[in-house]
Amino acid sequence: MSDTDAHEAFLSGVRVLQIGNGIAGSAAAALLGMLGAEVNRTPAAPAQRFGPLLDSPDGPAAAVDLVLDRQKTAPAADSDLRVDDHDIVIVDGANPKPEPADGVALVTITPFGADGPDRHLGASEIVAQASGGLLATIEDAAGAPVPAPGYVAGKAVGAVAALAALHGLDRLRSDGGAVVVDVSAQEAVIFTAALPECAHVLYRCPGRAGSGRYLAPSGVFSCRDGLVRITAVENHQWAGLRAALGEPEWASGLDERPARIEHAELINRHVTEWTSTRLKADCAATLQAHGVPSTPVNLPGELLTSPQFAHRRSLHRVRLADLDATVLGPPWSITAGHPAATVARPGLTALRVAELTHVLAGPIVGALLGAMGANVIRIEDPDRLDIYRRSGPFADGVAGPERGAYFAVANHSKHSALLDPARASDEVAAILADSDVLIENVGSSRLRRYGVDPLELADSGRLTLRVSGFGSEGPLAGYRVYANNVQSYGGLAGLTTTAEDTPARVNTVLADPLSSVIGALVIAAWALGPSRTSGAVIDLSMAEVVATTVSEYLAAASVDQPAASARVRRAVHRTSDDRWCAVELRGEQCEPEQADVIAALITTNRADDAAYKLRNAGVEAAVVRRADELITDPHLTARGFFPEIDHPDPDLSPARLVGLPWRFDDTGPVRLAPPPALGSLNADQPRTAHADAAH
Repeated sequence: MSDTDAHEAFLSGVRVLQIGNGIAGSAAAALLGMLGAEVNRTPAAPAQRFGPLLDSPDGPAAAVDLVLDRQKTAPAADSDLRVDDHDIVIVDGANPKPEPADGVALVTITPFGADGPDRHLGASEIVAQASGGLLATIEDAAGAPVPAPGYVAGKAVGAVAALAALHGLDRLRSDGGAVVVDVSAQEAVIFTAALPECAHVLYRCPGRAGSGRYLAPSGVFSCRDGLVRITAVENHQWAGLRAALGEPEWASGLDERPARIEHAELINRHVTEWTSTRLKADCAATLQAHGVPSTPVNLPGELLTSPQFAHRRSLHRVRLADLDATVLGPPWSITAGHPAATVARPGLTALRVAELTHVLAGPIVGALLGAMGANVIRIEDPDRLDIYRRSGPFADGVAGPERGAYFAVANHSKHSALLDPARASDEVAAILADSDVLIENVGSSRLRRYGVDPLELADSGRLTLRVSGFGSEGPLAGYRVYANNVQSYGGLAGLTTTAEDTPARVNTVLADPLSSVIGALVIAAWALGPSRTSGAVIDLSMAEVVATTVSEYLAAASVDQPAASARVRRAVHRTSDDRWCAVELRGEQCEPEQADVIAALITTNRADDAAYKLRNAGVEAAVVRRADELITDPHLTARGFFPEIDHPDPDLSPARLVGLPWRFDDTGPVRLAPPPALGSLNADQPRTAHADAAH
């Protein structure tokens, strides 16, 4: 089977109906279509869109719609489509909503969920960014929030909704009847864009959260042709940077983290002197050769000539609005293996998953699948424990392998098998022999040390998900990266600028959780579809996941069309109680006189009052929420979004997690199990006992 055939087979036979013109619903349906589902959408009146425009015979059309809808079928009239002719129905921005029907997984996407005090509040991209914590993680030099470009939040919600739809389909097949899945856009944005920040507050960690913990040199630096992103966080990365710069005298005495914090201004000044005389790609390549995470900050047009994207065949020429445009394909490639000798029952609850993962992007995949019913074993090497077990940030600032805050939210709902270093390869082989799926993001060299070959697993009927910054092949395959590096390479950071067109500080680690959602989605599609009978290797590129969040800008750049619409404008203003209120202005609201009136109203009112008054006046507005506000928010509390669990460290029990951003209408929030104690499987049962492990 060719890669393309394998690619299209995962959801072959599944019929999806998209109702409404919301970006999230459109993105969810598009992802399911990429996995082989047949996708229909009801005709809908075009909505005003913020973002690049492409010319069409009927006038300007939003490129975001053209890109997301290009593989869907839209009949002449809604009456040509029946809800009960489909397996999955996704509703976003439609009123009234269809009634649940037997044999259908009905997925409803709403701004704040179907219940709770805020369920009636309206939707827009700026509301999702502000209420979901994304906007609080992006700031200018003075600390003011900066909106993300295009529909980054909406597409993140769409990825979550696609995964929720497959969870609904799995339940439908096991229980029958009608299944209704409630997806909250606010919760989806929190999960994908503010997960570490919420964990930091939930576990009372000292210091700054997420990428705010990084020390100099960490940020963007000027080059001859733009900007380069450098993230030298660890001591060995600092040593690599010194070597790349020729062991300059000014760098002596700065080998330990406290010294680099104290002398951050000195370090950044000298690094800027070095980068400013070089091309950004050359800077990145030189630093990467010395083990320093570094990438160019790309604009969408530059991705059209990306050597890595070209190697992976990620760019496709298509016809959009009577123009030959370039669009991104799926952010994964699939290499098909051979049929399995014996095939386990399809579905998520029968799925046996092994993990060789670290940090965030890999572990969160397993946590999602574990929460959805799969049996997940995290394989842990005592000589290479996860950085969040080793280095924290720790709950209350007290170190311990069970006290990592980020470890907890990224590793719930699974088990831990602690390897014996003297028998590591044999023990890994035994666990894999009893597994259907391997999730790995530790890289090829560690896999070889454990004797693991993903292609051999594929030929034995198993699935391997490989998660990395750029994919496992190509000129950038070996690049060391953090989330902010792939966000820079993938075009998100370059497009995120202030009103003065200066680069904003993009502190969110969106690339990690969003890539995890996409990875879990592909695994779930394999588990539920006809390809479960054959193995495969899925190679997921985080940089391409990021690029999909701004893919309409890439398409617009490919046909040299305008990069923004004057009909919609976003702004953030400080309120009288020293908070922030974000607005999305449309049509006449964008005129300077009206925009000034709206700004004045915000600056002279408390944040909650300003948002309330503006919404009543027909202006899309929301208060910018930080993580400390989110975890105490009455609406999220009413919905149980931060559930209590019995933590493996008794001093922390009970503790809280960040919940799944969807639920079933008849059972409420999806139940999460605690993160595993180190070696939780070793004490009382064989490490290969998937079937007997308590879930």
